[in-house]
Amino acid sequence: MNIQNKLANHLKKERESLDLTLKEVSKKLRFNNYQTLSSIEAGEREVKAWELAKLAEVYGRDTNYFLNLEPPQTDIRILWRSPETSPQKTLIGRQFISICKRYQNLLNLLDESDASNTGLKFKIDKHRLLAQNAFKYVENLAAKYIRILKLGYRPACSLPKILEEEMGIKIVFLPMDFDISGGSTIDDNFGMAVLINAHDAPWRRNFDLAHEFFHLITWEDFAPEEIYQDETRGKSRVEQLADVFAASLLLPEEEVRDEFEKRTKDKSISYLNLVDIARDFNVSIEALLWRLVNLGLLKRENIQAELEKGTIKDIDKKHRHTDWAETERPHISAKYISLAIKAFHLGKISKGKLAEYVGEKYSAIPLFLKKYGYDENEDYSVAYRTT
Repeated sequence: MNIQNKLANHLKKERESLDLTLKEVSKKLRFNNYQTLSSIEAGEREVKAWELAKLAEVYGRDTNYFLNLEPPQTDIRILWRSPETSPQKTLIGRQFISICKRYQNLLNLLDESDASNTGLKFKIDKHRLLAQNAFKYVENLAAKYIRILKLGYRPACSLPKILEEEMGIKIVFLPMDFDISGGSTIDDNFGMAVLINAHDAPWRRNFDLAHEFFHLITWEDFAPEEIYQDETRGKSRVEQLADVFAASLLLPEEEVRDEFEKRTKDKSISYLNLVDIARDFNVSIEALLWRLVNLGLLKRENIQAELEKGTIKDIDKKHRHTDWAETERPHISAKYISLAIKAFHLGKISKGKLAEYVGEKYSAIPLFLKKYGYDENEDYSVAYRTT
């Protein structure tokens, strides 16, 4: 089989793996009819460079993936929040992995060390994770990370930046359906990475990041089947532990107790005061309530009833609507964008490659750079000698 036929066959397999029709893909490439793509997949017509670049984008791959002609037999494993598969999840997973590889490439080009600080990962005792007092063990583990990472009194405010800078975790935000909250992965080439739904509320994104952090630090302790087991009867034991870890990491015990006591009068606390605490720590009201239950500050049966009734959730949603509505959705990753712009200005990548890396049209790059405070024609290569 010649190179053209190999590429044609490869392109066809990629399209079919995402359950996309010839017409759907042809429309995305703005072909006049689907026969053009059909001819490319049959090896009867050579694919042009711009067409291959666009097809790679549609299929969530790098162009090099197709040029190699010998793709890896299996994709990098992503631990999703739920085990269900779908073409959309497959595509998002590919985009996620592609960004992680580009992220690492930018670090390499700029000769910037990727923290990947596994020295900050505490050794996990799996036996204790399976023991009766596992929740307490996980709470203590979260407290250790608050201290060693210096997350402060309101960890949600600094968690994304510190996980990227101190532990080298690549955090990627992509727009997804609301039933896909995120996932995580570890790869020998680019290290640890977390995927978060850019469409979710800020407090939901914070919790998902902390949740996925738990999966990264226990990556070698649990197989996927252990994490997803008994999902039909609710969350598995491992997922429950991840939730407890996330709540404990974002809601430090001492600080939460202090805020709770300040707002308690005559042995009761109002809905609005609870919403204010959740807002202060930048977590959801549900995460706060269950944390208060686990700290013995509220009764489980009362909270269960309130959450089922939904009143406090409605108040939370109305009270915090402006917090979400006025917040710009994250685009890929602030650090990733910064690295890409830096690489462009230092001549490490071309304007076309920058457009590809940040998901913008070539013609839109000047406006994109201006948005982040840069001028395409400015010389940023000037350096000063240090004393």
